Amino acid sequence: MPSPSEWIRNGTGLPPRVTWAFATDAELVSVSLATESSEVFAIDRAGGVYRLNRAGRIECLTRGLHEPRIIRWAHTGDAGIVIEGQDQISLLDSALNVAWTAGAPKPILNAAIDAYGHNIAMTLESSDTVVINADRQKLNQFTTTVPLHHIEFSVGIPKIIGAADHGLLCCHDMDGDEVWIERLYANCGSLSVTGDAKRILVAEYSHGLQVFDSRGQSQASFVLDGTPALVSASHFGERAAVSTVEQQIYWLDADGTLLWATECPEEVLSLHCDPLGEWLVLALKSGRILRLDWDTA
Repeated sequence: MPSPSEWIRNGTGLPPRVTWAFATDAELVSVSLATESSEVFAIDRAGGVYRLNRAGRIECLTRGLHEPRIIRWAHTGDAGIVIEGQDQISLLDSALNVAWTAGAPKPILNAAIDAYGHNIAMTLESSDTVVINADRQKLNQFTTTVPLHHIEFSVGIPKIIGAADHGLLCCHDMDGDEVWIERLYANCGSLSVTGDAKRILVAEYSHGLQVFDSRGQSQASFVLDGTPALVSASHFGERAAVSTVEQQIYWLDADGTLLWATECPEEVLSLHCDPLGEWLVLALKSGRILRLDWDTA
């Protein structure tokens, strides 16, 4: 397999440099970026939970989680959640200690934690979305016509943005009331919301990268070579990273202009854009996590 510097350098446009690289002990399962602290949190198949500092070094490592499959971390780095098995959710503190574990009434499809680690949303197989606080108190619950497989909190005015695998993009307030709902015309692989929710990016497999505004109105559509599967946007939307089913990686500006592209030699698990759009965390199915930086000087 080519070294990271080789396949990154051989791409189109201005290539980034590899600031650091890290590999988990077991198969990498899920990764989350705490955007304010620049820390990376990861879980592996063996139940390991990693906290990496901005230099890619282990600050904390714990083991013992049972069948972890999703990790989501607050922007501040103070708290995060892990989904274990089909219906278990755990709240962890910054030292990776488990504060509590609770069971959901139905299988959990996805989950999100807000920027400060105060509120948690879980989407269930039953088409219900349950919102609780960090003390496990239920705040609200709402039901959509189909289950939501993708969900995020906005940072400014608190809102919950969700998308189904097919056919639905929606926004709810913190009381669980529907703010708006829009139809999607292709399968959704990923959802990314800028901090103020003024731009909502959706990777639609057969319809390219779709951009919606804070009211759910379509603003732009970017056609890429390949089938968009994952997307991550910077806080204000100046940059976006996209990966495709065919393993291409794209680095775009707010207008969809291509700044860099390459073909990754292995499957991309997830990608995470930093708040200012200056660097990218790339997680690969092999277990490698890379930080790619664009020099702005």
